[in-house]
Amino acid sequence: MKTNVAIVQAGGPTSVLNASLAGFLEAAASSNQYKEILGFQNGIEGLITNRTVRLDGLGKAQIGALKFQQGAVLGAGRYPLLAQGLTSIRTNLRQRGISQLVLVGGNGTMWAADQIGSACSDVQVVGIPKTVDNDLWGTDHSPGYLSAAKFVGEGIKSLALDLWSIRNFERVRVVEVMGRNVGWLAAAASLVENSLSEFPPIHIYVPEHKFYFEKFFAKVNEHLQTYPCLLVVVSEGVRNESGNPISEYEIGGSTSSTIPGGVAQLLSSELRDCGIPSRGENLGTLQRSNTWTVCERDRQEAIFLGGQAVKVLQEGNSNVMLGLQGKAVGLTDEARVQLVTFRNVAGMERPLDPNFLTEYGIDQSFMAWLQSRMGEPLASSDSERQVVWI
Repeated sequence: MKTNVAIVQAGGPTSVLNASLAGFLEAAASSNQYKEILGFQNGIEGLITNRTVRLDGLGKAQIGALKFQQGAVLGAGRYPLLAQGLTSIRTNLRQRGISQLVLVGGNGTMWAADQIGSACSDVQVVGIPKTVDNDLWGTDHSPGYLSAAKFVGEGIKSLALDLWSIRNFERVRVVEVMGRNVGWLAAAASLVENSLSEFPPIHIYVPEHKFYFEKFFAKVNEHLQTYPCLLVVVSEGVRNESGNPISEYEIGGSTSSTIPGGVAQLLSSELRDCGIPSRGENLGTLQRSNTWTVCERDRQEAIFLGGQAVKVLQEGNSNVMLGLQGKAVGLTDEARVQLVTFRNVAGMERPLDPNFLTEYGIDQSFMAWLQSRMGEPLASSDSERQVVWI
């Protein structure tokens, strides 16, 4: 007996979020098990307000295009899930005859999936991981992270060469990257060490280490005694000794909340006040939305997990997230998939492994870990040419 299945994209988009949707749609259509394949629009908000779109009418060309389209074609975003919202979701799922629901997102989305699964016991609920922060437990890495990490590596490499070019004018450049509570993305800047082996050491600051202004300034001055310039990479969410973000702001709007950010501008301003020529940069949301540095393995893993979600549902599983075990060894290797209960990942954050951290940077073991997951070097063939230092 055919049933109805629905999928939701939630949270911040990534460069490969739609690839997971494409993989899901391919598998759902080929299974011939569904009467209707639906998508709820704008994430959790769409589930609550009952905003859906039929997806079973998409052709092969449209689904193929989704594999290469950034953003969230269904609309994602953040929306609070309260008791009243759960009641509305339960009603909406029953009204539309939906017995299987897939949510693609991060730890907040998996928390919502756990709540929905508990409130709707007659609905199978499965989660597909998605986050550029790579802060999800239950998976070695999440679709979205590898592409964002590659972008950070490429961006820092370009900024490093730019800084070196004007080192007689600008001594310190501070670059802010995403990472409210964890430093996986900032750590990706360490890839530059392999590409620019003769560039001065890059200092990397992550939320896992408390940030002390006095130590920061002392380290900058010490570095500039030896090298003509310094590139600093800092997570947006670095925290002081009290555990509070050193810089934050309100994003605005009727439901405005304070979020970490503005760290690069703050630190570069403080350095200028100390007489050190400095500039602040922010890689911004391009980290999660660019298309020109997408990691191909990241795209393939997103498609793979989208398809596996259908298989997991048809095997009768529910209230679980699909995770990846270790590095990619083959994109059709189903043994790589592990099922993790929502309760073990919902609302939790996975920090950067302490073994990957040094006092002011990232250990070589992290670079080996990341490159084994990416499966490709930084940059295009033009950028891979031997860098000339004169």
